Amino acid sequence: MRRRAATALAVAATLCACARLPTGSDGLSVERRRATLESIDRWEMRGRLTVDTGDRGVQGRFTLRHDGDALDLTVRNALGAGVLRVAGRPDALTVTARGETRTLTDPEVELSELVGWWLPVASLPSWLLGFPDDGFRATTRPGADGTLASLEQRLWRVDYASYGLAPIDATGEQVLVPSRIEMTHRDLTLRLTIDDWRPVSAADAP
Repeated sequence: MRRRAATALAVAATLCACARLPTGSDGLSVERRRATLESIDRWEMRGRLTVDTGDRGVQGRFTLRHDGDALDLTVRNALGAGVLRVAGRPDALTVTARGETRTLTDPEVELSELVGWWLPVASLPSWLLGFPDDGFRATTRPGADGTLASLEQRLWRVDYASYGLAPIDATGEQVLVPSRIEMTHRDLTLRLTIDDWRPVSAADAP
């Protein structure tokens, strides 16, 4: 019993002892920041995730790699076991869950059926960088330092609680990216804390 308790405490400490994106300002407008971030074809975001469906809650960690119009999203539970992986392009995704891999012919609809709630995968890369998806009508509310405080799009509301500075090249230039995001759709709430965001070189890409 003591060993189990110690293990649980160690896991909790590991989850809490995470790096944080430093606070500050990059002096950029929304348009300039978006142009800067969208000029980076490959990037990686790591952080923590809480899913509240109204009936139950799930906590874990996630890693998202973005490469052009392709993404590779892995969500793991609090103990590090793989729970869900979504990879490919928005029109041709493969999903791995419970040791099985499926190819989706209608990715957003089929993925939503699989996980049990509506998830607009195609819009996630834009939302996670703090911008609306240009392919759909959106309502936005400006925040401080040329950032967005919130946006409403595709039946979702995305609130940006805070931003942090992330390096975008070897010179040390930094740009603001969201560090805490709350996404809501009906009874579903996703809370994300971004611990790290960085460009990825072609050599590092999977």
